[in-house]
Formats: sequence, structure tokens, C-alpha cells
Amino acid sequence: MLEGTAQQTSAMPRLPAYARDLDAMTLTAEGAGFQLGLTMILQKKLPFLLTLILAFALVRVPCLAHAALISASPQDGATVPSGEVVIQLRFNSRIDSKLSRLTLLKAADQSVVQALETSPVSEGLKARAPDLGAGAYTLEWQILSLDGHLTQGKLNFRVER
Repeated sequence: MLEGTAQQTSAMPRLPAYARDLDAMTLTAEGAGFQLGLTMILQKKLPFLLTLILAFALVRVPCLAHAALISASPQDGATVPSGEVVIQLRFNSRIDSKLSRLTLLKAADQSVVQALETSPVSEGLKARAPDLGAGAYTLEWQILSLDGHLTQGKLNFRVER
């Protein structure tokens, strides 16, 4: 009968070292009155794992934020000479230039001077406003970033005589 038992144990597959360690962790600790098992280990590590996942999720958030204006020419509040004004806006992420627009307004009465024909530049827009007379102007811009967020803003400048 003992030989039959020995044959059954030898027929059992040998577990890899990590599996034997996990199996050993499920044993009841003698005298302590609790079971040190895989469940207990997961309960201790689960908050850490969830925190780690949340941290990675939050790190990606700035990548999905709205495109922000990082430079403008002319700058907000600038004074430029009369004649043709080259307008260039750059953003912190790529934009869809076909669905973005620039509109030039007379600051005094907010009348539209012209919708500007834009050409794409690296992460921004460029336009030319020919023959601007002296006065204050507002450039309204609206852009669509490639992540689908719509961003808009204004900048003011003056054209001198």
C-alpha cells in the first residue's frame, strides 16, 4: 500500500519554484491564528497598484489637454508699422489647420476687417493682412487640436501711421 502512495506522488508534476513559493504562502501560520495567503498579499498590494495606475493616467492628462498659444506675431499689445502685417501663431501641440480660423476685427467697433487666409506652419497658423491702416485691431483665433479640443482666443495690436 505504501508503494501505491509513492507511485501517486511521483506521478504528480513538479511545480516551478515560484509556484511552490505561492503554495507555501497559502499555508496557515502556526500559532498566529491567521492565514497568510495570496489574498492577503493582494489586499496589501492592491492600493499600491491602483495608485500606480492612477499616477500613469494623470501623467497622460497634459497630452490630452487643449492646445495652448505659446507665441504670437504680432504679440498681444504690440504696435506694428502700417502696410502688410504677417501674423503667425504657434501652439504647444499640432492643430488641424483646415478647421482652424483667424479673423481680424477693427477694435473700435468690432467690425470684421477680413477673414484671413491661413497657411499651416509647424504647430500653428500663418496669415498675411495686406494694407492695414492705422488703428487698433483684434485678432480672433479659433483652432482645433488634433485630439479634438477646440480652443479660441484674442490678441490686440495697433498699427501706427
